[in-house]
Amino acid sequence: MSERHEQAGLALRVQRGTHTISAQHRQLDDFYLHVAAALDGGQTETARAVFLRFSDALEAHFALEDGLYFPALRGLRPGLAGDLERLCDEHQQLRETLVRVAHSIESGSETCARLLHQFAGVLAEHEGREEGLLASIQKPARERRRAGHITSAVVLEFQEAPCKSDS
Repeated sequence: MSERHEQAGLALRVQRGTHTISAQHRQLDDFYLHVAAALDGGQTETARAVFLRFSDALEAHFALEDGLYFPALRGLRPGLAGDLERLCDEHQQLRETLVRVAHSIESGSETCARLLHQFAGVLAEHEGREEGLLASIQKPARERRRAGHITSAVVLEFQEAPCKSDS
């Protein structure tokens, strides 16, 4: 397979991945809201069950980014390696904090709602950095596509224009 085809494949994977990552961020936000609501309502068992689903979904999300999506981005845009490495480091820090939140919820600590809220804030900031990076990558691609459509339209008009005779 040619390098050009490989780059096109990476670009397509990045485009699809961007939509998936953003959708997963929204799902994680919803999980947080459900856990927080259960804690606020004194539904400890429900909070534990929903938090377990939230934790599993977050780990799956990190695994997708670290194992598939970020390596594709590194291949497509080597200049992003430093930013992507920092995001991966943040994933590890978030995992460690998530464990502390889990222990707090499991033990029924009075501080579990506060810890969960703080964690959600840090996670939201992280998601914002990821989505900002993804938007910066997608913007040039959208501009190239628009330019391609404009160029195609101009070529089409040129081809369809009747030729005038010099006579």
